[in-house]
Amino acid sequence: MKKLLTILILPFSFLIFAQESKESNWILKLNATQLVDVVSYPTLQISAERKINPYFSVNTEFGYQLYDFNQPDHIILKSKGFKTNLEGRVYLFKFMNSRIESKRSEFYVGLQLFYRENESTNSLDYSPKDDDSKQYTDYFGTERKAKGFNIMFGNQISVSKKIILEPYIGLGMMDRKINNIDIEYNKTNDQILGSDTVPLFKRLDLEESSGNVFNFCFGLRIGYRL
Repeated sequence: MKKLLTILILPFSFLIFAQESKESNWILKLNATQLVDVVSYPTLQISAERKINPYFSVNTEFGYQLYDFNQPDHIILKSKGFKTNLEGRVYLFKFMNSRIESKRSEFYVGLQLFYRENESTNSLDYSPKDDDSKQYTDYFGTERKAKGFNIMFGNQISVSKKIILEPYIGLGMMDRKINNIDIEYNKTNDQILGSDTVPLFKRLDLEESSGNVFNFCFGLRIGYRL
């Protein structure tokens, strides 16, 4: 009888152990910063991190645009888009010290590859360069595509056995392609109106901002160990 119970229990024990081991290697996260991204566009962005071993992991992330803070009076393109990235990480201090057990706070460095795609309706106020007494409001469509890489620096903080916080920053480069639809503003003949940084931010929606540019990002993820 004991032998029979042993034969029956052992497979289930190995199965449960394997399941626990597998689950402890996964972290599901919500990118809280992307919910309120006013620089590009907001997305509901979810990521999953898989620990390969105590020192290395892979984090994959996908976000979809469900809303837009910009509500123009005249719609040319309905706001929609997505963001996705793939990141390889090394938990640096654990690796340098050959430490297996995690501390409450673990610093990591990663290489992130990303791709983004979005379209929306934008507007700007402008006047002809030869007659600034005339002012116009131009509504136009903007299609954006961007791909690139970031060197990521972050800290994975264990609030409890299950909950983690993950602040991060990233530096890199991206190739940005912008296409404008039904735009009347002409860079050669017109000037963008607005005080302070308004013209600068308005140009980010224009084709003239296409090309290779420096990229900076920062944010906070909230995670749950499965």
